Amino acid sequence: MATNYITVKGEIKNGELKVDLPDNVQDGEVEVTIPVADTGTQPWENRPWTEEELAEMLHFEGKSLGEIETGGWEDMGITNSVEFIEEVRRKQEEQYSKWTLS
Repeated sequence: MATNYITVKGEIKNGELKVDLPDNVQDGEVEVTIPVADTGTQPWENRPWTEEELAEMLHFEGKSLGEIETGGWEDMGITNSVEFIEEVRRKQEEQYSKWTLS
């Protein structure tokens, strides 16, 4: 069975929906869909994404490997990694030797 639709304009006032129906509308069950404007009161997590927000989210400009700054050694004040490792090993050996001599 095909369903035909009619569009009517109405007004919501004091919690009641008022519409003027044409004469040829038959009695029966109806479904009413009401578009609701976003008033900004909805939590942001529940708001639908706009086309602009989706486009911005999907647009990614990454950095090349040379542009990524790790700063690991420099931030620790280490200028020569080989010398640093040798110094760490020397201190460990010194510490271990104290344990074995006691």
